[in-house]
Amino acid sequence: MSAEEENVSRAMAPVVAKLQDAIGRENVRTSKMERLLYSHDLAPLPSIAQIAFKNLPDIVVRPHTTEDVVKIVKIAAEEKIPITPRGASTWGLGGSTPVFGGILIDMSGGMNKIIKIDKENLCVKAQAGITWKEVYDACLEQGLLLGGYPSSFPSATLGGWISVNGVGIGSMKYGTSGDLVRNMEVVMPNGTLVETGYDLIVDNETGYNLNRLIVGAEGTLAHICTVTFKLEPAPELMKSLTYAFPTLREAGQPLMEICRSRVRPLHIGFSDPNHFELLRKAGKHAIEDGAVLNVQLEGDKEIVDWEEKKIDEIMTKHGGKRLADDVASHEWDERCYEYRCREVGIGSIPGEAVLPLNKFAETVDYCYDLLKDLKLTGAIIGSMVDRNTVMFMPYYLFDPDDLPEMTAFGFNAKFANYSLTIGGRPLGFGAFFASNLDPIRGTGAKYIRDIKKLIDPNDIMNPGKLTGTTLRYGIKIPPALFNVGMGAMGIIKKMIPTEDVVAQRQEAYAQERANKERDGRHGSH
Repeated sequence: MSAEEENVSRAMAPVVAKLQDAIGRENVRTSKMERLLYSHDLAPLPSIAQIAFKNLPDIVVRPHTTEDVVKIVKIAAEEKIPITPRGASTWGLGGSTPVFGGILIDMSGGMNKIIKIDKENLCVKAQAGITWKEVYDACLEQGLLLGGYPSSFPSATLGGWISVNGVGIGSMKYGTSGDLVRNMEVVMPNGTLVETGYDLIVDNETGYNLNRLIVGAEGTLAHICTVTFKLEPAPELMKSLTYAFPTLREAGQPLMEICRSRVRPLHIGFSDPNHFELLRKAGKHAIEDGAVLNVQLEGDKEIVDWEEKKIDEIMTKHGGKRLADDVASHEWDERCYEYRCREVGIGSIPGEAVLPLNKFAETVDYCYDLLKDLKLTGAIIGSMVDRNTVMFMPYYLFDPDDLPEMTAFGFNAKFANYSLTIGGRPLGFGAFFASNLDPIRGTGAKYIRDIKKLIDPNDIMNPGKLTGTTLRYGIKIPPALFNVGMGAMGIIKKMIPTEDVVAQRQEAYAQERANKERDGRHGSH
């Protein structure tokens, strides 16, 4: 243990004792090995990131009840110690990893239960640390449909996706995560428990909407403990359709026509040929027919049949080839596994932005040009958010063990800036892109910071996120400097010789397997 770590450990000893008394010794963890597990999220980061951020929490706690969370937050408020909420960390912008150490609250470890499914009032109440899939499946068994969920729903938690106001499966028909929320129990920075809405009815009361204030706040205003969602009657039929096009660009016009018709799919997703090529390199069975549009319909059989016929007509008109129903069913089953190319042992980082649908073809061209310009291996996937909002998720591959490869992050900054120039915006801030608040919100950024300061004057709720990039020693990075730095990363990436990281890692794995087989043969003699 370093001298700095010893000093932190001594300083935290009284806090650890208070937490143990409050929620039980078994629910408070301080071993370095265990804390390391909470020092990163979906995005792999090099150890040098610790220079900028103190990603390693000092204490990990696992509450089981809302009362436990109240006790934890009150202790943190008394000691002025930062709190970082964490679900499954399926996001990749550093939103659920500490910037200044402190207390990390693991919601998935204990607050992961369904409290009530109310069939009469069409709602479900659950703890924030449970996965979306568990809630979705339980409701469906009762003949009820949770209208939307993230593509990572087998592992993503309720509180995590709500905190980023996520868009995902079902958003086109039933809205984003915030549209599904009836009510939440949240703990404010001083330890006060607040209900943000109403369990049984819509919150259209006059006054400021507390649901909308907390949804999308990335845990910077309050800690979400329970959530109540509105539900729909389960559909009579769900139908998967898949259509292939030679290129992704050619899928833009039929996509526009579907969204300008009376057809109302549950979900429309798209993938380019590069995506399927990378899946094949990872040893997966993948479509070889080019780019695809995947459409999911649900509802009464008569309505689904009409929508299917209408979509077939539109796709045929624009040269789309309908693939077999078993292929479409497979694509629907794979909707939660967009990044299986990682199984060759490499990292992948997505860039996320929402854009006007009429910029679809232009954005496809931009993404390909940017990947080529920065010498990156990547692909484009995405989905419709509503009839005029499309989410693009271009991703690229890199070796997380190769520090120069981290300059590939310049892609995200360039893609984010591009989206703003065409009437769109990037998705999410976290720790890494918190400096985007000013260019995205303009003069409104000041009022967002004012709200944060008013509600959380000691800045203990997930500090260093959303409202601005702040390094571990309190150094603030202004937006202009952040953009210069990201631009420099892009320039450096252009100068790095092009390498096929997929082929390199496949070759390394093949050599590793050969060595193991050789050692096994020698050992048997």
